[in-house]
Amino acid sequence: SRIEIYACGRRDIQAGSIDRRVLATLEFLAASGLKPTVTSLYCGHSRLTTSGNVSEHSVGSAFDIAKVNGVPILDHQGEGSITDIAIQRLLTLQGTMKPHQISSLLTYQGADNTPALPDHADHIHVGFAPEYAPGSPGAKQLGAVLKPSQWVKLIDRLGQIDNPHVATTPS
Repeated sequence: SRIEIYACGRRDIQAGSIDRRVLATLEFLAASGLKPTVTSLYCGHSRLTTSGNVSEHSVGSAFDIAKVNGVPILDHQGEGSITDIAIQRLLTLQGTMKPHQISSLLTYQGADNTPALPDHADHIHVGFAPEYAPGSPGAKQLGAVLKPSQWVKLIDRLGQIDNPHVATTPS
């Protein structure tokens, strides 16, 4: 309920077509008090970007946000805007969770992943570099590890296991 996603995008998620980093980032935004409206995941996005590059959407590792907390990105970009607040939050992500690209009309000094793009006046694009090329052995292996519903079961089960007592001195 804290994240608005178009129907086709919800089907992408249910089918397991969306990168876990995308899902975790959306949950991170929601847990941070921001309610993103997602308008593009895999479904409904072209394979190529307007610049002619292969879109991160085409492998399920990107999303677009058109609104945050009901405020449209269009006409709300600039210092202190809802767009700025959302991007500042995204810039706190590190390691494997750091987006490869956070595109809008804004750019941030010291950030290597915030290109200002003129065709992003109405949305924030958040993309992750694919971990493996589509169809590669690594991608197949990663996809075969656990399905989305299995992750929930695993996390629940891990929460039920008592931590062992480990001595701090040699026995």
